[in-house]
Amino acid sequence: MKTKILTVLIVAISYLQISAQEEDFNLAGISYTFNPAVSLDNPSNQQLQETEINLSEFKAFFLAPFKLKNDKTILLGGIDYTFLGGPLNDLPNDRSVEANLHALKLSAGINQKLNDNWAIRAILSPTIASDFSGSLTSDAFTLQASGLIRHITNKGFKFGLGAAYTNGFGEPQLVPMGEFIYRKDNLDVLVLAPVQAAVRYRLNKMILGFRVDLQGNEYALNVEDAETNIGQIESVKFSRYNIGPTIATDLSKSVRLQLSGGISLKRKLTATDVNGDTEDYGLENGAFVKASFLLIK
Repeated sequence: MKTKILTVLIVAISYLQISAQEEDFNLAGISYTFNPAVSLDNPSNQQLQETEINLSEFKAFFLAPFKLKNDKTILLGGIDYTFLGGPLNDLPNDRSVEANLHALKLSAGINQKLNDNWAIRAILSPTIASDFSGSLTSDAFTLQASGLIRHITNKGFKFGLGAAYTNGFGEPQLVPMGEFIYRKDNLDVLVLAPVQAAVRYRLNKMILGFRVDLQGNEYALNVEDAETNIGQIESVKFSRYNIGPTIATDLSKSVRLQLSGGISLKRKLTATDVNGDTEDYGLENGAFVKASFLLIK
């Protein structure tokens, strides 16, 4: 069985949910992201000149922290489901994709405080990503994992270093990770480079912010008979950076409504057929709108 070791926390919830020692974090939630139709960036042939693609994304997650009696150890367990949908038609050679793509991720991790100035964090997240239209192949399974060591200063700054092998950029690659956290009064600065950054400022029940998120995945598609489906697409990779402002309001002590929007940059879309041939359908930059309903703690 083909196994990929992925070391990354690539989405906002992977940071904000990570430690019950932080001021607040997202315990559970649902979100919907809409990406209006955009054209392909530098299409490879004339057939794609007029092609436009719009994708929408639904996400639901739950994460539970378990703080041990020693007050130094927090165990984490959770589940994350993502649905990516949209028409991927008019591809070359009469190919098309029924883009109903699903990703299911289970997470287990630990946040261990070593002393007043040092802590370590590690998470394992086995993942299934597929169109679920038939039997699953080994290509649908991946193992996501992350590791980070953090230094806590006496002035409230937190710095962390780690490394990542991730397909969040559309294909597996090794990248370093750097973490920076600063909280003072109503201001939060949260950075997990190169995959996420956020600034938040609280005004009573309102929270204003600006964030950058890298999001991506590789989805295996069902091919019942490769010999009679030459040219049929076997997997799809999609990734992008979402950049823009956010506004949130606390409806109660445990319920938060958040809206965000902005622009999606470096949008990658590639398709690989049963012969292993890959074609690039990179998308132009475009807008996005996201609404989230969150349970906080």
